This record gives sequence, structure tokens and C-alpha cells, in this order.
Amino acid sequence: MLIRTLDLHIMRHVLGATLVVVLAFILLLSVFALIDELRGDFTFMQAATLVALTTPRRIYELLPFAAFLGTLLALGNLASHGELMIMRVSGISVTRLLGSLLLPVLVIVGLGGLIGEVYGPQLEEQAETFKTKTRYASDSVRISGGSWYREGPLFMSVGAVVREGDLLDVRQFWLDKNGALVRALQATGARYVAGSDPHWVLRDVRETLIAEEHTEVKSHAELRWDGKVDPEMLSVRVLVAAPKLSVVALRQQIAYMHREDLNARSYEVAYFGKLLMPLAILGLNFLAMVFVLGPMRQVGLGLRLTVGVMTGLVFKYLQDLFAPMSQVYALDPLIAVAIPIALCWLVAMIGARRYT
Repeated sequence: MLIRTLDLHIMRHVLGATLVVVLAFILLLSVFALIDELRGDFTFMQAATLVALTTPRRIYELLPFAAFLGTLLALGNLASHGELMIMRVSGISVTRLLGSLLLPVLVIVGLGGLIGEVYGPQLEEQAETFKTKTRYASDSVRISGGSWYREGPLFMSVGAVVREGDLLDVRQFWLDKNGALVRALQATGARYVAGSDPHWVLRDVRETLIAEEHTEVKSHAELRWDGKVDPEMLSVRVLVAAPKLSVVALRQQIAYMHREDLNARSYEVAYFGKLLMPLAILGLNFLAMVFVLGPMRQVGLGLRLTVGVMTGLVFKYLQDLFAPMSQVYALDPLIAVAIPIALCWLVAMIGARRYT
């Protein structure tokens, strides 16, 4: 009963402090984001809508840092009131305290997964769609400005995607095995047909067949295209950047890029970053506990905040340092993501042996 009460006591303090940290930083970041959006062609209400739609993504990105700072403040408060010392004198080991931190970490990871995998990507897509509709004063256009898609020998340009998933201004370029252009299609639009035999139907098609000695031009009212991409995948590729995608969408995008022999490292970095986030949160919480048990046992709130912010920035800079290295120096994306987390755990374990 004592252990269960201890776990709940620590969890209540950690979750409460983490919530305060999240609210404080989200409020600050939202003000900056609102100012940034107002620099564009948006009204105050439009900018506020965009900020509201992108807030879940900011919360998800902030979670590791917020969990670390929240744990640092919560345990520091317990230490200031002598509660942490009583726990240690009562025989509660560092390992047991770390076990108590698992409960709030599980809650934070669960909420983070709900935000980052369900609501965040959906709202990010809605935000980008809202931007397009606002700029072009159209409720039908979902994506505009053009995007490219590759599938084997096919290179396709799409001018826009309407809300129903139809494509506008489609241009297809087909190459042979030597890389020479052999077929070109230009269609005013394309409609996706789902079901047991999914395919696209191109409308008002002008087809150009290119041979060595002549060129033939044909016109079609409709023409079938058996593309592997669907409207959802196309919108995800165009609308939402890699760090903002869900794990499922990232896995699909990585599979597509590997199939087409494209560089998928940026998506792999984002993918492994999401998978290893629970380890990052727990490692940062472990580090916060070591700080409080060691050099920061009797310091004030201001110093704890300063150390917490600086440590969070160092961790973020390490992440930003090793992520590009996976592309520049061909470093494995999993290793690039794991190095900052491993360093965090290493420092925490060294501190635990020294200060406890």
C-alpha cells in the first residue's frame, strides 16, 4: 500500500508540473506562431484558426522536453519539502524511484501517441488545406501549386487536388529503360475509382507517343491509369512534412520511396524518432531525477528552470545535429536518432552511480 501510494504521489506531482510546463510553452509558442501567420495574407481569425489546428503537433514535439522539465520541477519541489530525503532514508532505491516515474511516463507517452498518431497529422492536413482554400478563395481546391510523383518509369505532375480527391491538370511522362521519353499524357483531370479493382480515370486526355522516327498524337475522352497511389497517399505526401506524419503514414511513404529507389532518410529519421520517443522521455526523466538527487537537491526554482531549459536545448541540438548526418554522411537513421537518447541514458546512469 505504501508503494502504491508513493507511486501515485509522484505521478500526481510529475503530471501536474508537466501540464503546467506544456501550457506555459504552448501559450508562448502560439503567440509567436500567430505573429508569424499574420505576416502573411491572413486575417486575425484565419491566423488563429491555423495556430489552433497546428497546436497538437507543437504539443507532441514539446513532450520530451516538457516531461523532463516537469519531472525536474516536481521532484525538486519534493526535495525542497524533505519528502525525497524521507523516501531515500526509508530505503527507496534509485531504481524504485525510476520505476515510480514509469507511471507518468506511460501516461505522457499514451497521450502523446494519441496526439501524434491520430489528431496531429489530421489537423496538420486540415491546416494546409485551409491555407490553400484561403489563399485561392475556393472551397473545392485542396492542394495547389503543383507536385510531382514517381512510379517506376512514370513521372507525373499534378496541378491541384480538389477536396473529393480528384486531380486537376495532370501531366504524365513515361520513360523507357534507357531513360528516353516515349510517351506523354496531358489530362484536364483524373478521378480515382476504389473497390476490388482500384484505378484512375483520366479525363480529356491528349496522348503523345514518341518513336525514333515519328510522333503520334491521340485524344481520349477518358483513359484508364493503373497507378498504385491513392488520393490519401498523394495528399499526405504533398500536404504534410515528414516530422508531422503518423508512424503508419511514414512507413507507407518509406516503402514507396524504397520501391522507387528514392532517398527516404528524412522519413526514416522521423519514423525512428517517433518509435524511440518513449525511451527519450524515460531517459530524460531519469536524468531529471539524478539531477535532483545529486547537485540540485537544495537549489532554488530559478536555477532548476535554467538547468532544465539548457539541458533540453542541448538534447534538441544533439537531435538536430545527428539527423542531418544521416543524409550527409550516410549514417544509419536509427543510429542517428538513438545517439542523443543513448547519451542521455549514459549521463543519467553515471550520475546515478555517483550521487546515490
